[in-house]
Amino acid sequence: MIMASDNNDLSPYEAARLERINRNEERLRSLGLIGNNALKPHATKSNQRAKVTPRKRRKQTPSVPTRSSKRLKELKDGAIQEDTTDTDSGGENGTISIPEEKVNYSAIPQEPDQLDDNEFQVYVTIRAWRLRRKNELEVEPYKICQNRTLCELIRRRRNGARFASRQKGEGDKKQTNAENNEEAAVERDLLSVWGIGPSKAAEGGFGWEMLDILDSEETVKLLELS
Repeated sequence: MIMASDNNDLSPYEAARLERINRNEERLRSLGLIGNNALKPHATKSNQRAKVTPRKRRKQTPSVPTRSSKRLKELKDGAIQEDTTDTDSGGENGTISIPEEKVNYSAIPQEPDQLDDNEFQVYVTIRAWRLRRKNELEVEPYKICQNRTLCELIRRRRNGARFASRQKGEGDKKQTNAENNEEAAVERDLLSVWGIGPSKAAEGGFGWEMLDILDSEETVKLLELS
C-alpha cells in the first residue's frame, strides 16, 4: 500500500485520491475480495462464460398493478434517485465509491486524473522517486520529468509489457550485440514519450531510472490489475 505521507509534493486532490484508493482497498481486503489470490489480474471472460449455464426464465405474473398514477410514479423515481446518490457518494455511509467515467486506455493521458487507480498508484511511486532525486540534485522537478511524461510512460507500459522492456543476458559474450540492439530499442521507446530527450533516454539517464520502478514487482502487479 502506498501512503500519501511518503509523497510530500502531491496536490491535496492527489493525496485525497490516494487516501480513497487505500481506504477502498482495505474494505475489499476485509471482505476477502483481495489477498490470497482473491483478485486475479486480467481474468479471462471466456473461462467465466464456460462455467455459466443458461437458465430458462419463467414468465411471472405481476403481483401489483402495472399501471400507477403520475403522483406515485414521481415518488418512486425520486426514491430511486436518492438511493443512487447515497450509493455513489462513497463517503460517510461506508460504501465504495465508483468512478463516473470509464478510462479510455487507447488514449495517451496528459494528466494523472486520466489514469485508473492502479496506474495512479504507480504514478505516485514515480513522483516519490522524482521528489527524492530533486532533493539530491537540488533542481526543479520539471527538469527531471514532467507529470505528463509520467502519465504517458505508465500508460504505454500498461498497454504493452514489452514497451521499453529490458531483458538482461546472463554474461554470455555472444549476447553483447543483442544487448546493444536492446539498449537501442529501449532508447527509441523512451524517445517516443513526450518530454524525454536523448540525455534522459540514454542508458543511465532519468528514463532508465523510471524503468527501474516500472520493472519492480509491485508495479508489475499493479499494471496487470489495471
